[in-house]
Amino acid sequence: MKTKILNLQFAFFLKDIVDRPDIEFGDLNSKLLNIFDAMPQMIPTPRELPPEVPVIILRSGNGSYGCNISRSRIDFTLSRISEEKSNSDLLKDFNAKVSGLIKYILEKQEIVRFGMIARYFHKDNMAVRTLRNKYFTNIVEGSEELSLRFNKQNDSFGFKINDIVEVSAADAVTNGITEKGILVVRDINNIPKAGSHFDFSTLMKLSEKFAPRLSETEIERLLK
Repeated sequence: MKTKILNLQFAFFLKDIVDRPDIEFGDLNSKLLNIFDAMPQMIPTPRELPPEVPVIILRSGNGSYGCNISRSRIDFTLSRISEEKSNSDLLKDFNAKVSGLIKYILEKQEIVRFGMIARYFHKDNMAVRTLRNKYFTNIVEGSEELSLRFNKQNDSFGFKINDIVEVSAADAVTNGITEKGILVVRDINNIPKAGSHFDFSTLMKLSEKFAPRLSETEIERLLK
């Protein structure tokens, strides 16, 4: 597998601060069919700390699923733990669970911002040259390190959406073996709009519209 998902993340930013996330979201695991089967971590976070600091950390026993719950946001992650599943299988699994989470959270709290993030690794022994040829001029000839970040904004369903791409030459360790390649991070999120929040239909439409940009095909287009 030359290009593979490392992990996927969906972030939900809440309109209001939740004083007791353990009570408000206490049934989250059961709503997701108990995928977080490892012992949950409950962190007695002082309220003086920023509200985005996790209060509850949920994990699956094999390390594939994770969820950090704070007083102001919820982050769901799916990580690759083996080479057995294809990128499309991981995305399909991820999107199905995100759909369930959107419905669950919106029944309890209003969401003002979302973030869809994919991290991919593309094997390439000439990563610096690949990035130079795609994005740079010969002025970077001879560079040992190379990276780039850009953001293309657009308007969708009344919201301004950021589409942020970061690419960098990097090494990855797989099964104890170091491989050279390109790390690609794609972060799609909205700019919060005063006095506005998402309803279920709009957030689902945004998720469905932009999820394909996290696919293997779209990531590889950034490198060719």
